[in-house]
Amino acid sequence: MEHIYLERTDELYQDALNLRYDLFFRTPGLPRKIMFDELESSSFHIAAVDNNSLCAYDRLSEESPRIFKISQMVVLPNMQGQGLGTRVLTKLTHEALAKGADEIYLNARLHAVSMYEKLGFKTSGQSYVANSTGVPHIKMIRRV
Repeated sequence: MEHIYLERTDELYQDALNLRYDLFFRTPGLPRKIMFDELESSSFHIAAVDNNSLCAYDRLSEESPRIFKISQMVVLPNMQGQGLGTRVLTKLTHEALAKGADEIYLNARLHAVSMYEKLGFKTSGQSYVANSTGVPHIKMIRRV
């Protein structure tokens, strides 16, 4: 298993978009264009790849100076529970720190809170239901 940085022109980036859509947006019937928010083009994209096949993906965005957001983390359903999400998240956390982050945050699905806590993230505020997908989340922050 290797971790690679994706350019938006890479075929694996297209695979990541397909996986993101399938796991987050297909079931609630949302259009594919929902994935292309204001952060997509300026974000840092990373994938866990095995034999040239995408296994996991995550995205890092500098929202404002020294404040970074991690979002859109997906792991192939048949690969979940094998630590791929943790490894990809760790890579992005290190990347944010190398870029001078004071704070890294994400919006976690409630079932994943313990994984993020193991990596130094702490819950912030109350849980909420995402407007687009109807899935409960909570903001989590890691301050440096």
